[in-house]
Amino acid sequence: MSRKPDGILIKKIRGKTFVSEIYFDKESKDTFQDKLFKVVQTEKKA
Repeated sequence: MSRKPDGILIKKIRGKTFVSEIYFDKESKDTFQDKLFKVVQTEKKA
């Protein structure tokens, strides 16, 4: 079962375009900011 992403993040880094599909867990208690913060944290680690 495929579902559409809840959001799409498009970023250009050094001439390369990165497209991130964002899926939110509807059951999760996290707020949008929490999710965004987690995304930012994982990108910093990468």
